[in-house]
Amino acid sequence: MSNIMKKRCNENEESAEQRKGPWTLEEDTLLTNYIAHNGEGRWNLLAKSSGLKRKGKSCRLRWLNYLKPDIKRGNLTPQEQLLILELHCKWGNSGSFVKAGDLLVL
Repeated sequence: MSNIMKKRCNENEESAEQRKGPWTLEEDTLLTNYIAHNGEGRWNLLAKSSGLKRKGKSCRLRWLNYLKPDIKRGNLTPQEQLLILELHCKWGNSGSFVKAGDLLVL
């Protein structure tokens, strides 16, 4: 068998082991505990080391968008709404001008 065919076979085996679809509570717990002990980053290694059968990108997105403790959920406060309106009046629709530093100034 050629090297290309061997590589494709290995990729097919790996993708067959990869889990897709909704995350379970058990997976969320594994990811959260692993990051608590080892920190963020090196997502491909994290996916393998934590026992998750997910790709590193999937783990990173799950952490950043749903599980990270400092994610603020819920409605915007009146102050946040006002800040958005002020920045929009100042910069328009160009998001490239709205920097993190601007968000700290009221």
